[in-house]
Amino acid sequence: MLAKALIPWLAITPLVAQESHFDGWKWKERETDHFLIRAESTGYDPASRHAEKLWEVVVEVLPGLEKDFSENLFRTPDGAKGAESPPYRHTVYLLGKGDDFNRLVGIDAGRNGWDANTVRMTRHTANYADPRYRYGVFCKADPNQSAGGDRDVTAVFAHSTGSTLLSGRSRSKRLPFWMTAGFGYYVEHRLFDRCRVHYLDFEAYYKENDAELKRSETLGPDKDWPGVLRRLCKDDKRVSLEDVCTAQILTLSPNESGYIFALTCFLVRDEEARKKYQTLVAHARDGKTVDRSRLLETYGYDDDAALEAEWYEWVESRQFK
Repeated sequence: MLAKALIPWLAITPLVAQESHFDGWKWKERETDHFLIRAESTGYDPASRHAEKLWEVVVEVLPGLEKDFSENLFRTPDGAKGAESPPYRHTVYLLGKGDDFNRLVGIDAGRNGWDANTVRMTRHTANYADPRYRYGVFCKADPNQSAGGDRDVTAVFAHSTGSTLLSGRSRSKRLPFWMTAGFGYYVEHRLFDRCRVHYLDFEAYYKENDAELKRSETLGPDKDWPGVLRRLCKDDKRVSLEDVCTAQILTLSPNESGYIFALTCFLVRDEEARKKYQTLVAHARDGKTVDRSRLLETYGYDDDAALEAEWYEWVESRQFK
């Protein structure tokens, strides 16, 4: 678990180096060492409370981010800078009105070529990440209502921002879902000992399959996922490496999600493993496809069975926590 850290010093100052992203908008602005928080009709939480703690978790796995930010070496997948001058900061947009969120969705839909289904899904989830990894947008209100609100977006902020920082370090638009989702879960769990993102989808799944499930096997939003997965693994209720690496968000099952989380934890479990994970990210940064065969090669396994043997053994152990 992440050690308690001092709350970072926050300043409200004129910020001129960072790109505006949305021309014509005036924001309340606050910066931390590695983040620029822009808010409209709401406060700076949860970003002001958790952003630097999140950074500590992410940079432990991806230490190259420190130089990307401090020396303004961050680049989008198309090679553009994220700031005019150093240091670069990742921007977090927090909105307190659904109408404002929908306006930003419309702007990004236009410049990124989103289709109607993407726009509809984005408005439903009430958050999204910039496809070029420079910022995240989070609506604390109901996006279907013009009035304000104060939804708790803490979990989705942690999950999405962790995933976006990973993608930004890779400079690639082609990281696989298991990698981005797994890293998001990893960051969530390190910060809060819980994984809540996607759980609403799981509720529908559990309702439909209620007769086949035991309460002890449920990956709930307030449960210890490692403990549940340890029991599943010991009972041979496992998800294969192939199924994890081909999982898709629209058909994601709770167990697939849990094993995506478990695989990421296994891949970054210690310093030696993290160096290999950094190599995997570097492959993406060099334009190489990160797939199952690349994963096996990078970690030195001959085949799926060899990785699965060590992975499942680790999941069943007390090291997975």
